[in-house]
Formats: sequence, structure tokens, C-alpha cells
Amino acid sequence: MKQKLLIAAAAAAMMAAPSFAAAQDGSGWYLKGAAGIGQHTDIELDGGIMGDVESEGDLALNAALGYDFGDNWRIELDGTTMFTELGAVEQVPSSFAKLRTDALMLNAIYDFSDFGKWEPYVGAGLGLVRGDASVSAHDFLNGPVLVRNPVCNSTRDFGGSVNRSAFSCDVSDTDTGLGWQLLAGLGYDITDNLTWDTSYRYMQASDLDFGSTQLNSLTGSSQAGAGVSFEDVGAHQVLSGFRYRFGAAAAPVAPITPPPPTRDYKCWDGSMVFNAGQCPAEIVEPTTEVCWDGSTAAIGACPIQETVTCWDGSLRYNLNECPVEVVQNVCTEQFRQEIIYYEFDKGQSAETRNTINRVLDIGQFCNVEAIRVVGHTDTSGSAAYNLGLSKRRASDAMEELVRQGVSANRIMSEGKGETEPFVDTGDGVKEQLNRRTEVLLTLGNIDAMMSN
Repeated sequence: MKQKLLIAAAAAAMMAAPSFAAAQDGSGWYLKGAAGIGQHTDIELDGGIMGDVESEGDLALNAALGYDFGDNWRIELDGTTMFTELGAVEQVPSSFAKLRTDALMLNAIYDFSDFGKWEPYVGAGLGLVRGDASVSAHDFLNGPVLVRNPVCNSTRDFGGSVNRSAFSCDVSDTDTGLGWQLLAGLGYDITDNLTWDTSYRYMQASDLDFGSTQLNSLTGSSQAGAGVSFEDVGAHQVLSGFRYRFGAAAAPVAPITPPPPTRDYKCWDGSMVFNAGQCPAEIVEPTTEVCWDGSTAAIGACPIQETVTCWDGSLRYNLNECPVEVVQNVCTEQFRQEIIYYEFDKGQSAETRNTINRVLDIGQFCNVEAIRVVGHTDTSGSAAYNLGLSKRRASDAMEELVRQGVSANRIMSEGKGETEPFVDTGDGVKEQLNRRTEVLLTLGNIDAMMSN
């Protein structure tokens, strides 16, 4: 039967559909349907009918059952059918050719990530191609003379003296052979489960051989004729349709409210803040001072002695008397971390500027040797999409650092996607604490801040 290949593909999909499990991270089973236009390449006929034919474009239909592994790779069992008129053989009168091909291919497909909802892909397939051919080449009148059709390669005389110009050749047969195809396409994620899919594919089949019949138009007798071979059967197809991935999205989980940060840094005035950069500036308004010789006098009345200017602008007689506690509490740490949190599916945050200001405040007191920004996402959505989103979040922090004067050569930026969650939620969960960018500082010593 002409539709055997496509029926087999549809039956396999219907049998598998009830067992589809909920997919996570873009992985899982899917069904695809598409329609478009197809055109066979020029074909050379050989054997009982000889000559070239040229195809006209016509409707092409496609259905596929596939599995998405969630790491850029898919496989699918793909069925495509198309029918085209091939016109007259060698443009000779009283001849015509038609061809229908049904292809069943197993495709391997690679999807390119980092394009947001757009998903370009390429692939290749191998399988079977079934051809259904209808060809005819009849004798025709040239004035009063019956002319044998030159594309009909009649080799039999039906026994004896019958005029060979009275023969006609006809083909109505099917044949199946191996085939392959190359494809390239573009998908667009309409929802988590539904993707609009448009593709171009080139299909090539092995030579297809069909049986023919020779008819004597004078006597009405017929018999099997020489076989007809369709050589280099290929096809161009442009198809557009939809892919539906089975499995409902994970049920929404109420966000976990993180505990409020603890004010654990004690300032010079006894107040508690989150970090040294939030301490109020120390204001010293003495009326008297102890002079270098131990005497007490009004400010400015001490005997002149060489002084040094400390990091906070105050004057001391030697560096050992400069206040250093605030600087040491920060700069003696080898590493410092700030975190920027993001709304769902957002690559920029309203917290970015204030957080970077805190980072640069630390740089006023410490020698910042290196800055590393690392973007993260929660586990909702595909791994490929989340990797691209984490890179955009890291770029958000890096661009603010550069805007405020930090050299890009001192910053390392990278995205981790969903691979290093702060809260381990499993796949497909929208978790606020996992949508973040970490700004990591490597601090040096404070010796340079203690001179003069």
C-alpha cells in the first residue's frame, strides 16, 4: 500500500504516547507534524522507457516521533511523503511520468544553544525510500501515419510480423530502496512544550526499478516489457509545522524566603553593620592634644614635630599611631564575596549598581588583586537556555564594574547555568536563591595604604 511507511510511523507514535513521562530540562519524547512544498530533482529513466524528466513542485507532508536528550542532541523517526508531476518524457508527445516517494528515516539532530527562544539545528538521516511510479509512452499519429513513440524502448514483437510501431509502454509499479537525507532548520519555543519548527531537507534515494507493460494497440494484446529504472532520485523539501514535547511543567513551588542578613561588623562608634564600607565616617573634634613630648596643649599649640598623614586623613607623629583596625578587619581576609539576586528569567537586576558600589568601597581600603563574576540560574527551563541566561547575568555585573572604572582585563566572567545551585531543589524548580551572580574578590595586603 502506498501509505504503509507513514502509517507505520504514526502507529508507533500512538503506541508510545500513553507511556510518555513528564520531561525536565527540555528532555523527553515529542511528536512533530509539518507541511510544505517539495520537488523531485531531474530524473533519468532507463530501460523499457528512456529519457529525462523534470519535476514540478507540489505538496509535501511530514510526521515524526522523537526524543530530546536535553543536551543539544535529538533523535527522531521521521516519515515524509510527496507527489510530483514529472511531465512528458524528453518532452515527447503522448508520454507522461508521475512519481510519489514515501521516506522513513532515522535522524540524528544537533540543536545550537545560546540563542534564547530561537533554536537553529542541523541533522542527517538514513532509512528507506518507497517510490510509486506511473509512466506512459504511447504511439501517436503524425498525419495519417502511426509513429512509434521514441522513448518507448520496445524489444518484443508479440510473435511474428506485427508492426513494431504499434507498441506502447506503460509503468504502474512500486519499489523500495535505501536513502539518506540532510536537513537544517530553525525552531522557536512558543511554550515550554510547544515549538514552531521550519526546516529544509535534501533527500537522496538509490535507483528505483519498476516493471513495465508493453501493449500492441492494433491487436490489443499485452505482455511484460523491459523494466524501467529511475536513476538518481532526489528531492528538495521546505516544511513548517510544530513539535510538541510531552510532560507537564513542574508544579510551582513557593519561594523560600532567605533569612535576613546579620549585621555582624562592629564600627568604631559601636554600631553594627554588614561590612566595613557601611560604617559612618569617624569625626574627631578634640579641643586639646597630647604633644609629642608628653605635654598637653591646645590644638595647634604643640611644639612643631614632623608628622605623618594616616589613611583616614588624620595626622600622627608616627605610623604606629594611625588607626588601622577598620582596614585590617577587611583586608586580612584573602577573599570577599558579594551576591546579586535576579527576578525569574531576567538577565539584569536592580541590585547590581549598589552591590558593585560596595565592591568598589572595599577597593578604597584594600589591594584588590582580581575580580571574578559567576552567573547562576535555577533549574526551571532547559540546561542550554539556562547556560546562556547565566552568562548574561555575569555580563550584567562585569559591565557595571567596567562602567565604574575597573579594567576589563582584571575581571574574569563566566556562567554556570543550573549546575551549581545554592539550594538543591531538583530539576524544573523556580528557586529565588539560585538566580544569582557571585562577585568574588581576591584581596592583597594593606601595606600600600599605610605609607605617608
